[in-house]
Amino acid sequence: MRDNTRKKMCLRPSESFPDTRTPTMTSASCHNKRKLKTQTHLRVLNLTRRRRILWAEKKMEMRNMKLFLENQSIIRENEALKKKALLLHQENNALFSLLHP
Repeated sequence: MRDNTRKKMCLRPSESFPDTRTPTMTSASCHNKRKLKTQTHLRVLNLTRRRRILWAEKKMEMRNMKLFLENQSIIRENEALKKKALLLHQENNALFSLLHP
């Protein structure tokens, strides 16, 4: 009789262990997986947003640099035109003084 009870208590190799996880443990496990997936998704979204912001900042910086260089070019051209205008004004005054003594 003793041997029979021992045999009943031991599992046969074909039998599997019963599921010891409770429904709450299973749902907690699913919740953790879902939470991890959501966190990973949020990290990817944050990284994408950060990259987009950096790209926009670089684009704005390049646009700013182009406008700055264009502005410098216009300033140099303006100074050259002022010098020409001053020389023309002086020449005009000299010719005017020759015509009207």
